[in-house]
Amino acid sequence: MYRILATASLGLLLAGCVTVHATAYQPSIENTQALSSEGNSKIAVDAFNAANGVENRSLSVRGSQLTGGGSDGTFATYVHDALQAELQTAGRYDQASQIRLSGTLTRNDLNGANMSVGTAQVGARFVVTRQNTKVYDKELVADHHWDSSFVGAIAIPAAMQNYTTTLQKLVAQLFADPDFVKASAPAP
Repeated sequence: MYRILATASLGLLLAGCVTVHATAYQPSIENTQALSSEGNSKIAVDAFNAANGVENRSLSVRGSQLTGGGSDGTFATYVHDALQAELQTAGRYDQASQIRLSGTLTRNDLNGANMSVGTAQVGARFVVTRQNTKVYDKELVADHHWDSSFVGAIAIPAAMQNYTTTLQKLVAQLFADPDFVKASAPAP
């Protein structure tokens, strides 16, 4: 019994000192299908930034750190890169398009401290312009919950993996929003 407790304690200590870069964003089949069914207009993705006070570089989970997965190491760029990947996969991305998507990360929370349930919340204000005229401006927020564990070696990786799932949910909300669909539709 002592050996099991010592091993579990050591695992908790070791798991509490890890810094992990967010995993590469993987487009979801559902998002690709949604984009494919919305038409064939191409969309450019411009810069994303983080609102004041929103953590943009690192999120703490039981003493471990999840760092931003964007090409510049930030979470705002992670959102940008996720949108670009989704649009590319659906054949809807063109950086020269007159339909341009940009935004601001407005919420960015990851909580793996609870011993039974982990939570994440990611929000962004998305802006679509068409020929330099704003046609869409809306904040969307995704919440996600998953089973967690008392054991840090289980809870910490689960939290970090589920952060990306939360971002997929946020992107899905955007692509399913009728106002976004209308704003990004081909010109009549």
